[in-house]
Amino acid sequence: MLVGARPEQYAEAFSCFYREFVARLVAYIVHQGASMDLAADIVQDTMIKAYRKWPEIECHKAWAYKVAYREYLRHVMRVVEAPVAEISEPTPLLPCPEEAEAWAQEQEIVRVVRGLPGRQRQVFALFLDGWTPAEIAGLLGIEGPAVRSSLRKARVAVGAELRRGEGDENGEIGEGEA
Repeated sequence: MLVGARPEQYAEAFSCFYREFVARLVAYIVHQGASMDLAADIVQDTMIKAYRKWPEIECHKAWAYKVAYREYLRHVMRVVEAPVAEISEPTPLLPCPEEAEAWAQEQEIVRVVRGLPGRQRQVFALFLDGWTPAEIAGLLGIEGPAVRSSLRKARVAVGAELRRGEGDENGEIGEGEA
């Protein structure tokens, strides 16, 4: 913690943090159900807040995930959606064109993850981002066994849905549909 530090003293540390976590944090918020544009806006606002409070924050990664998730929840609670087609504008936080195929595959996973119950979705998205069950438990303030249980249920549901999707693409009938 650098309480009393001047911005030039922590600018490099913040810059490294930003480069390492901005895309991962956007992906996490997208996994929660946000559009790419909304997730990018939320993460950008979160990073601005992080920079302003940088010396006061003890665990920057956990702080950023909590703040971004809470902001997403606030957005969901106050927005009444009107059914219109989403027109996405290019943003520097979107994947590079050469990574389009990997991005398309990730979108399928995002679609499946969005169908999970809230706690499973949250735990699974953090796990996909590289968090350990112990770190997830600490971040969410729940017991380790609850995290492992949610993770197990999410893996089973995601696996079943992805297998079902593969069968649909091949013209096959998925499990339980015969």
